[in-house]
Amino acid sequence: MASGYRINGYDFDDLFDPDVMGDGPTASGYRRSGQPLRYAHIQYGQKRGDVGYRSGGVDVSNLWAAKGTATYVLPFHGKGFSAHNQSDTNAQGNTSAQVELRINADGAYEVWVSTIGGGNNSSRVAERGMWLRNGGVGEYDVRFEFANVGAANVGSTAPDWRNASASQSCSAQVSVPSASGQNVRADVEFHCLMRRAGGNVSRSIMVASVGAAGWW
Repeated sequence: MASGYRINGYDFDDLFDPDVMGDGPTASGYRRSGQPLRYAHIQYGQKRGDVGYRSGGVDVSNLWAAKGTATYVLPFHGKGFSAHNQSDTNAQGNTSAQVELRINADGAYEVWVSTIGGGNNSSRVAERGMWLRNGGVGEYDVRFEFANVGAANVGSTAPDWRNASASQSCSAQVSVPSASGQNVRADVEFHCLMRRAGGNVSRSIMVASVGAAGWW
């Protein structure tokens, strides 16, 4: 349903991004179907030109993100996580290290760091938080991209858009023979793309640093 507020033939719905996060500010006196009118907070996007409607002494374009400009990043955006595995002397088999990002169907995300083989088997959650901020998980789609892969082996359950009602994950791993002098490292960018109901796409980026070394 259109907002009913128009400028030069365009409804506000055509001028401002929707309130995806649920924290969009209201403008005093502006309502839609009896409810306060809201759009995406301007902190998520950019200001458009003034529209000639005012609230609290300022044009409402100072409250809401212009159409097509709002983006939303998750709490792990801009962070780095690392896993390094130095093989124990005389260990056999392979020595591996892995970082994994999980987007869980319960609305939470987890970053796992693990070492496998080389006498060092461990796995822990380096960070846990909520990716779901508003609405239901089934309203969101997710996919993963990688950059700066280098020597790492990467993979994901969502190379294309997948619904977040099923848990999705991506990972980067390096591995070397334990009985070797090899030392391998990679700093891989994980790009987690999300969209709600086919709307604007957000891109949250973290760096997974993985390293493995033999004992020779």
